[in-house]
Amino acid sequence: MKILYLGTGAAEGVPAVFCNCDTCREARRRGEKEFHSRSQVLIDGELSVDFPPDAYYHSLRFGADLSAVRYLLVTHSHMDHFYAHDFILRGYKYSSPLPAPLHIFGNEEVKRVFDECTRREMRPDVLENIRFSVVRPFEPFSFGNYTAVALKAQHSRTECALLYLVEKCGKFYLHLTDTGRIPRESLDYLGAYLRERGQKADLVSFDCTFLFFGAGEVSRHMGLPDCAAMREEFLHRGIAGENTRWVITHFSHNGAPLSENLRRAEEEYSVEAARDGFSVEI
Repeated sequence: MKILYLGTGAAEGVPAVFCNCDTCREARRRGEKEFHSRSQVLIDGELSVDFPPDAYYHSLRFGADLSAVRYLLVTHSHMDHFYAHDFILRGYKYSSPLPAPLHIFGNEEVKRVFDECTRREMRPDVLENIRFSVVRPFEPFSFGNYTAVALKAQHSRTECALLYLVEKCGKFYLHLTDTGRIPRESLDYLGAYLRERGQKADLVSFDCTFLFFGAGEVSRHMGLPDCAAMREEFLHRGIAGENTRWVITHFSHNGAPLSENLRRAEEEYSVEAARDGFSVEI
């Protein structure tokens, strides 16, 4: 699997859309190398994890062919992870030739948001090329060459936000945004699931919204101390091993994720800090 981090920022982006703090001013001054657009991961050019308002920008900046995306895993309904309005443009006079069918997987609230956001402008001939499946935690499902299982995140009080373990050809990618420390129910299931298959996660993407600031047990996002605690838990449970790669992403401007701070994070915590356009192959 080739995992391409198209966007590595939190909801407001870095620099934040309406912010004039020191970090955001400095990021604007330095230019594109310091930007973190809204979170999106593209796997093998055909599977996207989340679809933010910046997806079109990602296609321009990194040459991502969004017409080739056949599968979309949505973590939750928040705007920065699921911008449903764009899907009205996936056909008719807006798209030629017609893209292959798109299969969206998400929770029930994601489906409601999709219906609400596309109701006014969605054409029937565009909609018939989009399929939606409601997924629930701890129920594996397969599509194309992939198998995925959704896990419960610690993130939202109004919906069951999801994390995803994605498998292809014996390689396992664990996607952990948006979430605080992983709920025990998800840890128990994940450990048993991988143990039954004699496997460990090859790559873990951690929510690191707060960067050096620890969020603690009850927050809906994480910082490096929380990621480190989760890494120890994964190793203890056999979810990960000595060959697992650890990537941090989903940075808020409040954590000051400028280049020098990301390098410090890599050195002090033995992680890889994703920048927009960062790629990993497992």
